[in-house]
Amino acid sequence: MKKTILTFAILGICLTFQNVNAQLAKKKGVTLEEISKEINTLAKKGDDASKAQLLTEAKALSESKNETFVNFGSSIYSFLQKTEEAEKIDKTILKRFPKGLKARTEAYKNVFSESNNTAVSAEKAYNQFLKKFPASNFDEKDRTLYSSAEAKLAALYFKENNTSKAQEYVNKLKTSKSFIQRGYGLTVELAKNNDYKNSLPILEELISKAKEDQAIGSQYLPLVYSNYAKALYETGRYDEVIKISEKYLIPNEITTINLTLANAYTKVGRDLDAFLLLDKFIKSGRNKDIEEAIKPLFEKLNAGKSNFSAYTDKLDIEIKEAALTKYKAEMIKEKAPDFSLVNMEGKTVSLSDLKGKVVVLDFWATWCGPCVGSFPGMQAGVDKYKGDKEVEFLFINCWQSEKNYKEVVEKFLKDKNYRFHVLFDEMNDRTKSITTAYGVEGIPTKVFIDKEGYIRFISSGGQYDVQKLVDELETKIELARKG
Repeated sequence: MKKTILTFAILGICLTFQNVNAQLAKKKGVTLEEISKEINTLAKKGDDASKAQLLTEAKALSESKNETFVNFGSSIYSFLQKTEEAEKIDKTILKRFPKGLKARTEAYKNVFSESNNTAVSAEKAYNQFLKKFPASNFDEKDRTLYSSAEAKLAALYFKENNTSKAQEYVNKLKTSKSFIQRGYGLTVELAKNNDYKNSLPILEELISKAKEDQAIGSQYLPLVYSNYAKALYETGRYDEVIKISEKYLIPNEITTINLTLANAYTKVGRDLDAFLLLDKFIKSGRNKDIEEAIKPLFEKLNAGKSNFSAYTDKLDIEIKEAALTKYKAEMIKEKAPDFSLVNMEGKTVSLSDLKGKVVVLDFWATWCGPCVGSFPGMQAGVDKYKGDKEVEFLFINCWQSEKNYKEVVEKFLKDKNYRFHVLFDEMNDRTKSITTAYGVEGIPTKVFIDKEGYIRFISSGGQYDVQKLVDELETKIELARKG
């Protein structure tokens, strides 16, 4: 997950430019893009002068008559760990802007509360909400909340088998500019309830819209097709599943997509095609769900003349050999920057003191979804090597904005029962941080350092499959061990 220096949800992107002007926020006619450009440029520098300038801009923004500017000012204070100032601003926003974005967000929380758990009660609460916060009062970019509500109401009415009422909200949803995103979310909810009959026409409409809108559609089309194939399968339209999957979805690394197609093959008597598909997929790494599906196919096709255990043993060898070849080609050799960081016990840990060990660095933060998603696999890796004195895992906590980030991290680890050796990076001055020294641009990032202090692998991104991550860790650690 790449961390923008200051998260700015409305823009959704981080832009930079070269010229910095004092109190840009007070300039007449200044746009949000211009302000964001300057703030992110200053934040990336991290020196004292830039921090002082950030405080100046934060003050100007917090005094604005524009709620969005005020919110941005609060986020700058939070980034600078000026928690009291940020909280003070946040407490005044509802009073200053009683019909603004924050007030609307707070009111919306009550629409789909536990007390409004039926479609009728939720709809009643939503209509009351609309009277106070009509969509027309907000800019187009701030209206996605209304389409989200329409999707939720449609899902509730579908769940209660009130199809005609649900369709009213689906029709409203179709007129929204965020129909692709919210419509997809609705089909996910319908799938949870095994309501594939009602999801099929929505999915077909989504496919049509996604093809028209390439900007958004290109991101969602594979997801929509995947849901469409699943819905077709569950409604017995196996030939169409095969046609859609072969044309738009395969090859694919997603387990469910491969299983849906394989199951469709078996339904039309194409057992060999099902086996070959799953056999090719499983060679990228052992997978429990795929193994459970491929075993009966293997036994049926071999008519009891071959042993499945022998097949999986051979598979393990092929997987390891393929991974070895792949990672050998990716090996680098760069001197690892030395560092000295404090751990949760207050002790200083230096990389130079770990010479003679393979060191695995995992750069992470508590707010980072992919970091947290990969932690079950990382814990399994730590456990696998806990008795190996030549291997050391160090989890470099970085980019935390909380003033009490150490307590936040300790609580997180305790709550999740992760037994990691955590070191704290420099949080205030980015020029002195280890993330900067290692060129980390997004997290999670993992760095594998050999016994002589050379970086042999750098990889970014999360891996949610525990076994695949453990296999990757093992292969890279053993290659780094050999030097």
